[in-house]
Amino acid sequence: MNTRIKRFLPYGRQTIDQADIEAVKKVFEGDWLTQGPRINEFEKAFSKYVGAKYAVACSNGTAALHLACQALGLCKGGKLVTSTVTFLSSANCAQFVNADTLFVDIDPNTYCMATVELEKLLNNEKIDVVIPVHLAGHSADMKTIYDLKEKYGFKIIEDACHAPGGTYNNTKIGSCKYSDMSIFSFHPVKHITTAEGGMITTNDEQLYNKLLRFRTHGMHKDPSLFQNKELAFDVNGDQNIWYYEMLEVGYNYRITDIQCALGLSQLSKNDNSVKKRRSIASRYNTKFRDNPYITTPKEQSNVKHAYHLYTILIEFEKLGKTRNTVMGELRDLKIGTQVLYIPVHLQPYYGNKYGYKMGDFPSSEDYYAHCLSIPMFHGLESEEVEYVIECVNNVIT
Repeated sequence: MNTRIKRFLPYGRQTIDQADIEAVKKVFEGDWLTQGPRINEFEKAFSKYVGAKYAVACSNGTAALHLACQALGLCKGGKLVTSTVTFLSSANCAQFVNADTLFVDIDPNTYCMATVELEKLLNNEKIDVVIPVHLAGHSADMKTIYDLKEKYGFKIIEDACHAPGGTYNNTKIGSCKYSDMSIFSFHPVKHITTAEGGMITTNDEQLYNKLLRFRTHGMHKDPSLFQNKELAFDVNGDQNIWYYEMLEVGYNYRITDIQCALGLSQLSKNDNSVKKRRSIASRYNTKFRDNPYITTPKEQSNVKHAYHLYTILIEFEKLGKTRNTVMGELRDLKIGTQVLYIPVHLQPYYGNKYGYKMGDFPSSEDYYAHCLSIPMFHGLESEEVEYVIECVNNVIT
């Protein structure tokens, strides 16, 4: 085994090239650092890339979820449901607006929201918002969820943080064909990074305008919405150049020109990034296929998996090693792994508030008991991929 690998290989990381650096450098040489032209350029390029009418960039993916919930009017007395295998923010965004969070189990084949379990819940609860999570980069069953929306009358926010460049039914994830909004994260472990950042896409102009206001303190300069006319216009009826109004409480969830310049550069390479990730996944699938302790991720025929994560399921009990032991042995070989995710219903906050407990969502808990994400990022070199394969097969044996 080549133990002389040059660097530690985390489960995910950013890939920054000279073109990215030059794009950011141009911003520093210009007049704007924030609230300048790169933001709008990034939004337009991103909406075109995913096939949505509108895009609103913001400070991070969690802010995107919060803004989306506020734009839909979710508030106290409302109910949001998501799958329990996800990052905390998919659930916490309901708490931000004083609504309630409910969970459903996952489909054991895709690790995404189980639509059968969702409909069971819908038969017993009035749900306002559903957040399907495209876990690891594999789309949830959006057509079925959309059909349930038509039947039960809820709104849909796609959590697409793992899936830029992926497709569902030959349509790019983020197009909002089957949803009201889609949200993305540009954290460094994601396909596209702006260091920190987020994006919301939608085809609804009213939602778009709300998102723009809520992103910046609730402020606007639209004369048709002004209420204090005597302050908004001068004696000649002309709009006062400085004037703005705040109709509702918003937030400072803005993003900078610096970040958006990096995002634009990264976006231009994302299709190649997804192609590279899918190639790595194919090699992993082939080399792990015969390992009796490993189950590799599946891909549905109508989905193009974006592979933000490559997560295997390991039979730890059969192997005779704990997950902690496996992670430690791989770490000693310079291979980083991660458990993504602890089911959110098992977090003390949700247990204490709603009574969720172990045993409530068997498929999610079974996934959690066996999952381990191994290195998957655009910058993995061919020999590093082979090294990961060799090490994983030697440790899990």
